[in-house]
Amino acid sequence: MQSEAVKGLGRLRNAAILSFATSLLSLPSLGLFGGPESLAEDPFALLAALIWILVFGLAILALGVAAWVFKVLGWWSMCRSGMRRFYCATRLAVLLGPVIGVALLIVGGAALFLEALRSRAPVGGEPSPLPEESMLAYVLPGLLVMAVANVVEGVSALDVGLISEVKALALGAAIYLVASLLQPVQLLASAFNSAALLGGARSWWSWASSAASLLSSLLLAMGFHQAKGKVVRSEAQREAAGTA
Repeated sequence: MQSEAVKGLGRLRNAAILSFATSLLSLPSLGLFGGPESLAEDPFALLAALIWILVFGLAILALGVAAWVFKVLGWWSMCRSGMRRFYCATRLAVLLGPVIGVALLIVGGAALFLEALRSRAPVGGEPSPLPEESMLAYVLPGLLVMAVANVVEGVSALDVGLISEVKALALGAAIYLVASLLQPVQLLASAFNSAALLGGARSWWSWASSAASLLSSLLLAMGFHQAKGKVVRSEAQREAAGTA
């Protein structure tokens, strides 16, 4: 019968594999179809964009949810293994962080929509655009909650890598931490088309963020697999020593 640590590491490996697939499918969205102007001028590009949204969007959503479920189950098992009490906090962060973050984004988006309606000029006048600072106040809380949850998860993964002495896992966790800290800035700049945050490097930043996500997921998958193998061998040696 597998121990909780072996179960947890296996589930976290599966979560990393699914995250890698999610990041891989997300790559076509980075500049493949061009901007809104090109979509309006080219009906074939518009059709391709709609197909991508329907097919790849649903696939990305399904893979993302599956990866999240495996993460929750994985850290749940790591908590029950008794290796670190901090893993129990990680379990809660991974479980509640995305839920609370998405809920805050939905509430913030609804509030932003109502604020935009209230700021509209009278009939026949020019609409008054909302300042970026006002828009940030509605979406920043949700992004920060999800970023904090990712940082907690990354710290725990780094701890597992250091304990098991698996370099791939430690390196993947470090890259994951960096990506988790920088991703909110990239998302905000992309959402609001802000030159103040990234200037003219927005496209480069998006590709770099996606590359970091791909690399970290790949290293985490390899690292958790190696750590699982080490735990299995260690437990087998203890059982052999106990029966000798």
